[in-house]
Amino acid sequence: GHTFHETAVEAEEEVARMLDCYRRIAEEWCAVPVLAGRKSDTEKFAGAQYSTSIEGMMVDGKALQMGTSHYFGENFSRAYDLTFTGRNNERQYPHSTSWGVSTRMVGAVVMAHGDDSGLQLPPRIAPVQVVIVPIFRSDAERRQIESALVGVKEELKDIRVKVDWREERPGFKFNEWELKGVPIRLEIGPRDLAKGEATLVRRLDRSKRSVPLQELSLAIPAMLEEVQLGLFGRAKQFREQHTVQLDSLDGLIKFFETSIGFVITPWCGREEDERIVKDRTTATTRVILSGSTNLNKP
Repeated sequence: GHTFHETAVEAEEEVARMLDCYRRIAEEWCAVPVLAGRKSDTEKFAGAQYSTSIEGMMVDGKALQMGTSHYFGENFSRAYDLTFTGRNNERQYPHSTSWGVSTRMVGAVVMAHGDDSGLQLPPRIAPVQVVIVPIFRSDAERRQIESALVGVKEELKDIRVKVDWREERPGFKFNEWELKGVPIRLEIGPRDLAKGEATLVRRLDRSKRSVPLQELSLAIPAMLEEVQLGLFGRAKQFREQHTVQLDSLDGLIKFFETSIGFVITPWCGREEDERIVKDRTTATTRVILSGSTNLNKP
């Protein structure tokens, strides 16, 4: 998006507001922990007075810029001779901003949570939160399960549920829905119905749990929240395990000779030091962390 404001204060508040909006989307919905801060002068958007971004760590230890928010000041207003009449009835140039996320947020979900079996979608953004896989061998068993699922689906009407009635083997369906990253799989067959229960399987860790049918309306929402928090917690732990603090340029360069991950280090702001790091490693400056005056994370 793009906005224009009467004052610099209003524009910069918008820049901060949108960056925090993207941070909340990344962490609270996509379950990807991020670092937020200002880009270095060499990394900022061309034409901006300054740029801010959120940075996430993917499962390969590399950083992904997941969203940006820029403050342009009067730069673009003057370039395009865009003015407004101010409170003093004089012609003024507005202060502008620009911010966006696009498909990189989708890519972050894939690269931060996915594994060798496919996607792992956070429940809050998953188009299908629960897939029901009926297990039967005859038309009579199918009708029996269909009848039971009428009540189950009504109890789960506030949850995004899909029933897979395709004529495929259960194992094939299990693998396909794991590939698609559906958070919870509900398995139900004649033996389950005889006991008045169903089996819930979490995509997060493939753990299984038998739940009475009358308790599904409570158990499934709770499990969805567990999966959401579990994905975020696992990603945050991974980032913490692959983040180090170093206080010298030599130490930083040596780290990246054998390792990948995030390095938090003091930085005086000299572009020459930034260039040396880029030339001698594969690392780039990501952000000056919010609340810091000279902390950078190459």
